[in-house]
Amino acid sequence: MSPESEGTPSVRSPYVMLLYRVLFVLAALVVARLVLEAAGVPWDVTRYVSSNAALFLMAIYLAAVAPLRGGIQKFRQIFLPALILSVWTAAWVILATLVSGVFRLKGSHFATPADYGNWGHLGGHILGHVVEVGILFLLVAILMALTHLLWRWPLTVGPGAMLGALVVIRSWVEAMGLEASRAGAWSSTVGVLLAAFYLGGIAPRLGEAGEKSLFINSLVIAWVWRVWVFLATLLSAAVPFYKTHFFDPSQGQVAERLLRSFGGGVVVEGFIWGVIVWAIARWIARATRPSEA
Repeated sequence: MSPESEGTPSVRSPYVMLLYRVLFVLAALVVARLVLEAAGVPWDVTRYVSSNAALFLMAIYLAAVAPLRGGIQKFRQIFLPALILSVWTAAWVILATLVSGVFRLKGSHFATPADYGNWGHLGGHILGHVVEVGILFLLVAILMALTHLLWRWPLTVGPGAMLGALVVIRSWVEAMGLEASRAGAWSSTVGVLLAAFYLGGIAPRLGEAGEKSLFINSLVIAWVWRVWVFLATLLSAAVPFYKTHFFDPSQGQVAERLLRSFGGGVVVEGFIWGVIVWAIARWIARATRPSEA
């Protein structure tokens, strides 16, 4: 070690600090839920302090912001942070399960009464969370990949990430049993209209108000929104015990309905909504254009 380097504090990159903050939030949510449940707060309340839902939101956020912090510049770079987020979240859940089982925290959902004093059963419960890491990694990688893809059209990153977050939140609150009238407050349909106003306002200021550029960005926003919705539809079909408005597996013909959902919901509706977004964005861009002196 050279004399100049002795005593010099290491400087972490903005991307590393961003990742640390995301990991802190995920860990804090698991600890907060464990403490709340141990204190006797009902599960109907604590289930909304969900580390899994937060994991998906943090994945979208990290993929949207990381390129601005010197990280995830290339597609292949998403896999390591996706793995870190998945393993980290599962590790804290496993720790909470172990603590709940060992100390017999009856108010906690992390461990069941069958785990108390039964190391074999508790070990099997923990092993299930280990297996879940692979599923979480796949889902997180997909969310991050889709968000990272939006950086090909930088104007779409913010709206696209926002729409993804709205779909994740609505899917989760519906799965948790929130009534439809309240879950509808997280409507991504309203979100895509707001995205159109945003695009029309920001595009001229960034030199992207040309007809072709505005139309392409509008289509990207609309299609990525419909892809978010389709992913929520797939998840609802794969996990039938979570009831959401996105998909009802009990009606049968799952494969056929999913294909129709992709063809009609993503391709066709995506294009139609792209035209609507473009029309609104074009109107806003013209309405806010500075008048010539």
